[in-house]
Amino acid sequence: MLKKILIWNSITQLLIFLLALFFYKQADLLAYINVSFVIGITLILLSMAGYVIKGRFFDIVFYSFQHIFSRLTEKDRQPLSRLVPQNYQLPLITGTVTILLMFLALSFY
Repeated sequence: MLKKILIWNSITQLLIFLLALFFYKQADLLAYINVSFVIGITLILLSMAGYVIKGRFFDIVFYSFQHIFSRLTEKDRQPLSRLVPQNYQLPLITGTVTILLMFLALSFY
């Protein structure tokens, strides 16, 4: 698990650097702070959405839509929590580390 976290964080930091170069045409501290905030918050929001969906919060609404709008039989219907990917911890940890590094860079700025 630690190896996956290090790989995700390395790829995220490389992506932040490349996007800072692409959007700001330079790799300075302000560009890093701006891009890392957007990427970190996006990762955290996606993982929180996965957590809420996995918690079976929307299963009844999804089941109702399947019942009314689709031609599925009773045994073919599945709740939304089974259709969503299971892993939401890795993006949450990576987003949190990215936001913490952004705050560290912001303190130097």
